[in-house]
Amino acid sequence: MKNRNIYMATAFLIAALGIGVSSLAFAYFFSAPQAQTATLQTGTVRVELHENFPTTDEYGAPLSTVKEFSCENTGNKMAYVRVQIFPCPEYHYVGLDASGAPVDEWRPLTLPTSAFTITITAPDWIDGSDGYLYYDKILNPTDSTTEVTVTLAINNPAALPAGLDIRLNLRVSMEAAQTTNDAYKVVFDIPTLPNGVETLDD
Repeated sequence: MKNRNIYMATAFLIAALGIGVSSLAFAYFFSAPQAQTATLQTGTVRVELHENFPTTDEYGAPLSTVKEFSCENTGNKMAYVRVQIFPCPEYHYVGLDASGAPVDEWRPLTLPTSAFTITITAPDWIDGSDGYLYYDKILNPTDSTTEVTVTLAINNPAALPAGLDIRLNLRVSMEAAQTTNDAYKVVFDIPTLPNGVETLDD
């Protein structure tokens, strides 16, 4: 393992979406500014995830449900890049914890991925049929991937729990591996890259 540069990181893209529910006026979804850039770094390989967060009005209500992100190689080695995208709904809990102390926080809401529709526009990215999108080119130093656009929607808002403030987080997990020494086999845990992904032999 010491001879391989392995780069993994998880970054969070917060998806904005307003949903009308019977006893819930709107579910407001927002992003944390500090999550705008995530850095993957080990040794001399560094890949950064850049995202555009949705515009909100003065009350925090979203004006757009479209998220965009791209990856930039800011290191000095070539890299393969892949991403995984999935929704992470949360509900707002106000109450007491086990010790009786007041709590005001967002907690995970268990909903299957099938409850959502995720629409992805990703030129130059390949669906690996394993839950990941792979950038189809080797990402050279200083280069950036093309931009990925994601739209998130819930299929049946009426199925959401009544009386709760709910928000949707769109999570993007990004992984990168150096192109040499077949490092992707360890980092991505796959025997071969998906068809269409550029290799050093191309």
